[in-house]
Amino acid sequence: MKFEYRSDVSNVVRTDNGYHITFNNGRSYNYGTDKVQYYPLISTRDDVRIYVNGKLNNTYNTVDNYGRYLIFRNEKQCSSPIEKNTDIEICEVKKNVEQTKSVIDYFKNILKRIGDVPFDIPAEETENKNPNQISSEILLKALDGLDLLESRSALSNYIAGANPAVRTSQEVLIYPFGCNESQKLAVETSLKNSISIVEGPPGTGKTQTILNIIANLILQNKTVAIVSNNNSAVFNVREKLEKYGYGMLVASLGNNENKASFFDNIEEQIVNPDFEISKEQLKKAKTEIEELDSILSTCFKYRNKLAILKVELSDAEIEFNHIKAEQPLNPNIKSVLNKKFFRKLDFSKILKLKNLLSSIDLDRKLSVMIKLRLILQYGLFNLNKIDQYREELSTYINHKFYELHIAKIEKDISDTKNWLISNNEESNLKHFIEASKKVFNGMLFKKYSCLDKIEFNVKDYRKEFADFTRRYPVILSSTLSLNTSIPKGYLFDYLIIDESSQVDIIKSAVCFSCSRNVVVVGDRMQLTHIVDKQSQEVAELIQTEYDISPAYDYVKQNILSSLKNLYGNNVKSVLLKEHYRCHPTIIGFCNKKYYNNNLVVMTEGDNHPFRIIETSISGGRDNHNQRQIDETDFYIRENYSAGYTKVGVIAPYRNHANMMQKQLPDGAEADTIHKYQGREKDVIIFNTVKNKIEEFIDNPNLINVAVSRAVKEFIVVKPASMELPHGTNIGDLIRYICYTTDPNETIVKGNICSVFDLLYKEYNKVFISFISSNKNIKGSAAEIIIHKLLSENILLNNSQFSSIDMVREYRLRDLIRDFQAFSEDEIQFIKNNSRIDFLLYNKIDKTPVLAIEVDGVSFHDNELQQERDRKKNHILEILGLPLLRLSTDGHNEEDRIIESLKVAMGLC
Repeated sequence: MKFEYRSDVSNVVRTDNGYHITFNNGRSYNYGTDKVQYYPLISTRDDVRIYVNGKLNNTYNTVDNYGRYLIFRNEKQCSSPIEKNTDIEICEVKKNVEQTKSVIDYFKNILKRIGDVPFDIPAEETENKNPNQISSEILLKALDGLDLLESRSALSNYIAGANPAVRTSQEVLIYPFGCNESQKLAVETSLKNSISIVEGPPGTGKTQTILNIIANLILQNKTVAIVSNNNSAVFNVREKLEKYGYGMLVASLGNNENKASFFDNIEEQIVNPDFEISKEQLKKAKTEIEELDSILSTCFKYRNKLAILKVELSDAEIEFNHIKAEQPLNPNIKSVLNKKFFRKLDFSKILKLKNLLSSIDLDRKLSVMIKLRLILQYGLFNLNKIDQYREELSTYINHKFYELHIAKIEKDISDTKNWLISNNEESNLKHFIEASKKVFNGMLFKKYSCLDKIEFNVKDYRKEFADFTRRYPVILSSTLSLNTSIPKGYLFDYLIIDESSQVDIIKSAVCFSCSRNVVVVGDRMQLTHIVDKQSQEVAELIQTEYDISPAYDYVKQNILSSLKNLYGNNVKSVLLKEHYRCHPTIIGFCNKKYYNNNLVVMTEGDNHPFRIIETSISGGRDNHNQRQIDETDFYIRENYSAGYTKVGVIAPYRNHANMMQKQLPDGAEADTIHKYQGREKDVIIFNTVKNKIEEFIDNPNLINVAVSRAVKEFIVVKPASMELPHGTNIGDLIRYICYTTDPNETIVKGNICSVFDLLYKEYNKVFISFISSNKNIKGSAAEIIIHKLLSENILLNNSQFSSIDMVREYRLRDLIRDFQAFSEDEIQFIKNNSRIDFLLYNKIDKTPVLAIEVDGVSFHDNELQQERDRKKNHILEILGLPLLRLSTDGHNEEDRIIESLKVAMGLC
């Protein structure tokens, strides 16, 4: 029987046999129960927004709820009954949008007046515009298009300072990519909260955690966008999914280049037939996951306990080595004292004895009570004999304390290992992961084997975005391009922001507007986004104009710190604490200095991980240091010729990194610390560049990133004279290195020497003596040095140069017979009494052979002088006269002069 909806009913009364219905025209009729389906009005919601399949229905603003059916209406009209389903969302209209408007307007003004929100845009997309200008235009357009009344998005909660709980699925949580204690907690927390934080220090498995979050969201038929400021972070997620056979889940969108690449290479989504499992197998796998879940929680605690004990053992052994070096104990005295204790000493007893002795004055006579305690508790009956070794007793107790302390830790380690073995920890985790994979794979097979084939292209995929995300539930993009990759008004179920410490709050806000829930993944101790000084000043003025909360400060906050500032304890944050990358002693510094010893170090290493290469001079100019470059290059060639690719050189400054890269052997990589964030190398060599610890190079985030890039070895190149104030990050790093290793083995004296070294303050006394003994030679100190080198070493002691002599300050114009080959500017330069520092010539026929110029570091950094140098270079090139420039921050001057002179004379 077909029922017809009637909107003209004024009254309904239930009768014994059915219903008595009165219509608007006043007529009434009786109907049997088989003729009427009656749904009374349950509730009415006014001033609401109605979304159907994610799209806003602007026609109606009121919803009448009749239980099974809904009716939408406004003041003038109403809809037919619509059966309730999950495609319909009803949300309250935001009552107060002033806060939202104020924050968004503040963001807009930042973009308009600074116009410098950096983003790596492919050159072909710039159309001769500044890439930063383009990024600002994209963000401005996104902010202009925001629906301020939208209450479903994470942006709405972020600006309101709200963080509602998420209605969790009853599905069992799976971990097909493996997990540990904190990763498991991070997944659970992320799925329960609208906005959550996963703090992932280096090497703690952030990507693995993200993959497990993705797997559970897909299991719940949800969509997720993964974004970061750089493509490499999100591509890492794609590569891992492809590696495990889940590449069909992912669409790499973002900028035009990425979208074009994705759609040009789109393949048919074929699910692995091996993924198929029966209902019985699926049920069994889910049961196994539930059973193993609680067992593994205990196993994880014991696994972490084992790792912590190993670090404690290493620390105790290092401390004991220092105690033995600083407080040596004669073995004979130790043997005598061992025999005087007639009670067995264990760790707790020796600790109490240590505390007891520290509370009394051993230079005074012992009280009766103290003597009684020593006799009864420790069996020290022969107190006269003990009195004989009063001075050595404290040292003995210290040694005994560490011996028993180490023995106790070793026993705890053994007990913990045995517990893990007897409780099948490795086997249980393996089964847990395998069962999780079965559930995940089975769901994917069922889904993708039933999907009909639809072809998408870059032009129309947004029109069919629901179908597109049904097939590609994981969308990858940069933070800048996510908004332009999806239809207007679309909301992902979840957004994951990776490397969030580098993501500013403007890009984050735009991404938040595209999603209902957000997981922010990052590390407060990693490098943040950079805002230049001029932009900072402008931004501070704008913030004052809009009276913006510190939580939304574009300059001072990245999205991770912004959430912490805004929500405080009301945002759930999980620290991924198990570390799997670096040598334990390397990450030990970061753990103690930056992570409050919260990391659980899972790595092991028995090699010597540190070196400090000390240069003989400070050097350094224009944010680069040639001596450190030379020393680093020499060390790499001497020690890593078997594999240069495992070596990475990092520096705080771009200029130094670029110069380093040009000099290094092929395979070794040099870059700034900022560019190395998120990367790793077996060997990291850190150049301080500067001689003095300054604020920029001593930034804690910078040093933390620098150290944690190294997997097996970390090497510092610094001047020997560098002062290391307490409280500085570099100072504490050097002290840690020398404390945890043998300084005699760790500190390597630089191999590079130069005749110009005495110009530096480290050689002040030698320099004064040199100048006073050579008062008869004219010129700068650097020129005097080369004069002595030429006259006393090279020309005098080399028979092959017997025909060569030198002249100082030789005029350029005296070398030139015809000025036609030179420009007017060069002619003027020549006639302006320009000179060559040293001219080597043949004594026989006075033929010029080689010109030598001495370049003082500070003087030749001057732009005007650099221009003069370029003119002189060109003039000598036209004359065909070879030129050798010797910089006062170089090295091997004697060898370079001899080599250049041989080439100029045709001897090689």
